[in-house]
Amino acid sequence: MFYQLRVARDKDTEALETFLRQADTAHAEIDQSVSRFIMLEDSEKQIAACLGIEKVSGGKGLLRSLVMSDRLNQSHIVTLFQSMEVLCEKHQIKDVYLVANQISSAEFLNVMGFETCGEMPEELYASEHFRDSLRTKGSFLMVKTSA
Repeated sequence: MFYQLRVARDKDTEALETFLRQADTAHAEIDQSVSRFIMLEDSEKQIAACLGIEKVSGGKGLLRSLVMSDRLNQSHIVTLFQSMEVLCEKHQIKDVYLVANQISSAEFLNVMGFETCGEMPEELYASEHFRDSLRTKGSFLMVKTSA
């Protein structure tokens, strides 16, 4: 199947919220940050995957709302992450954080350049998504800093 990767636009807000809601993933305040979401659409213009970045302060951002259809494979995830790097550059985000909760995810994320982060920057606590994510059992913070 053919997939198209693109940055979400304002007109995608409702479809993106629905996609995230169906996956039981945080979708609050999507309307305020829709332009910081990467979407992968199938040939019928249905969302098959998405990944967002919440801009915090001081050149920091928090990855959020990674949702993948079961039709996709690991190479699609890699494509999303690589595209997110470009989007982060555009929004002047140098330090990208994420909250993971599975060791198997951490291994993949290490390959993508993320490292376990010992100290949690105070700026991240301003994010409701961050605070909610930390409540998940076994959660830990990872960071990737661009050169």
